[in-house]
Amino acid sequence: MRILHIANNPNLSTQIKTAIRDRYNGYETVTFDELKNHEKNIDYYRLIIIEADCTSQEQCEIVLNKILEAKKYLVNTIIISHGMSVAMKEHLYDNGVMAIIDRDKIDLKRFRRYISSIESETQTISSLKNMKIAVVDDSRFSLQILQDFFDKSGIHTVDYYNDSEKFLNSDLKYDLYVIDLVMPVYDGEDVIHRIREQNNDGIIILVTQYGDVRAISHCLSIGADDFILKPLDFKLFMLRLSSCIKNYKVKKKNINKTNKLYQRATRDSLTGAYNRSYLKEKFSKEFLKGCKNGETFSVILFDLDFFKQINDEYGHQKGDLVLKGTADLVSKLIRKTDVLCRWGGEEFLVLLPGAHLEEATIVAEKIRREVETLRVKGVKKITSSFGVTQCQKEDTEDSLFKRVDNSLYLAKLTGRNKVVYDEEVYIAKGGIPVNIDWGPFFRSGNPQIDKEHEELISISNDIISNCFIEDNLEEILVMFKRLLDHVSLHFENEEAILLEHSYEEYEQHKKIHNDLVIKAKNMYDALEKGLISPIAVVKYVVQDVVVGHIIKSDFDFFELFNK
Repeated sequence: MRILHIANNPNLSTQIKTAIRDRYNGYETVTFDELKNHEKNIDYYRLIIIEADCTSQEQCEIVLNKILEAKKYLVNTIIISHGMSVAMKEHLYDNGVMAIIDRDKIDLKRFRRYISSIESETQTISSLKNMKIAVVDDSRFSLQILQDFFDKSGIHTVDYYNDSEKFLNSDLKYDLYVIDLVMPVYDGEDVIHRIREQNNDGIIILVTQYGDVRAISHCLSIGADDFILKPLDFKLFMLRLSSCIKNYKVKKKNINKTNKLYQRATRDSLTGAYNRSYLKEKFSKEFLKGCKNGETFSVILFDLDFFKQINDEYGHQKGDLVLKGTADLVSKLIRKTDVLCRWGGEEFLVLLPGAHLEEATIVAEKIRREVETLRVKGVKKITSSFGVTQCQKEDTEDSLFKRVDNSLYLAKLTGRNKVVYDEEVYIAKGGIPVNIDWGPFFRSGNPQIDKEHEELISISNDIISNCFIEDNLEEILVMFKRLLDHVSLHFENEEAILLEHSYEEYEQHKKIHNDLVIKAKNMYDALEKGLISPIAVVKYVVQDVVVGHIIKSDFDFFELFNK
């Protein structure tokens, strides 16, 4: 901070130097005689200390007049004198003096407090230099006064609007707004309301020549931070600015702190993706509600294949790099409106607002291909499996997640490194027959049902592999007949077990069994007559009769055996 000390008392000058010189590099001392030939202009300084003779105010007025001529709004003047009359003090205060101190009663602590308040102004100016400012006033005279104020303070990041309508057609993205209350077309209240629709954080100071308390209080209630009356007192204006900027910084600090806490609460610390609790909350409040109102969205659930082996073979640090690399990769492939979540372990989920099933399947396939290209030093090829579904109006949170979860499991159980949507079973990948793995996914908890399900899946795998062999119709027909016999017997046994356990949906489940058997037999007859291909039949049997039926219907009664 630049300080000019105009001295005429060596002892007093020494005291003042002791109080402030070591703290400020910009401290300079001159006499009144030296001031006449001083190289620096008065408005170069932030504080001028004048040791004045109490018998004459001429010396004080020389400096004060220079200050007024320079229009240096933020220059501060402290007069040190002795025995000054009240009339003279009034005259000096009227001319903009900051303080008048009796030289025989000078208190250096009090003196430092004056300087601290000036420092605060300096800090305010420094803050303003880093802010984008808009001044909106229909009076060109008022605009010019404010422009002089900002220019002389070295603040040049200011846009001036003489037309409120033109301002409202701008992007309104400012840190500080100085708004006139009464203007043509749109007045201050309109402008404040529009600003707050887009910007809750910016500082708004209302400027008016009307002291109507009701109008001002209303503007404060709808979003203005403070007000000041015309004609502007720039010392008071600086004080208001300083107070608003302090509040602004505190608010920003609290917002940043809150955001950091929110990020910790909603983000996975390793990958940076959202965590499961955030996703569940957002899903329930926004997405599922939107789906009920006719909006649409899709869900992709995927996990990394054989991830446990990666951890076991290469260590958990490498595993962490794979997880983080996957999250970074997916973040670049999805839209800003999509939500990536670490669902748990090596599982990730993506919510795609507005996306239909076909679009989501394309995105999933793109992610699958890109994951194959992911390279983590020392780790061999990385692949992933995907389940995809689209929200339906009748969906609940459980039904949607169950469908996409089942689809993911089917991708894993039919060869991995693939995309499965809406629980559709693939019987081939790239023209090569798949093998459906029996595992915990299919276990109901009832030993007899589980044994028969395993047998049906085993027969299905034999049929799948044989239907891709040319001129093999006779063999396939034998296998289909065997499968149909097993299906019929299994359905009878399963119905007896469900009846014994008083399954509430028993009658409906029995009807599903009956419809599946009738259709399967009709397809068998059509195959025998050469009306349909073996592949068409196997798709139906595997998708609807065996695997599909277990997933879509049998899963509903599994809880009977796992209570």
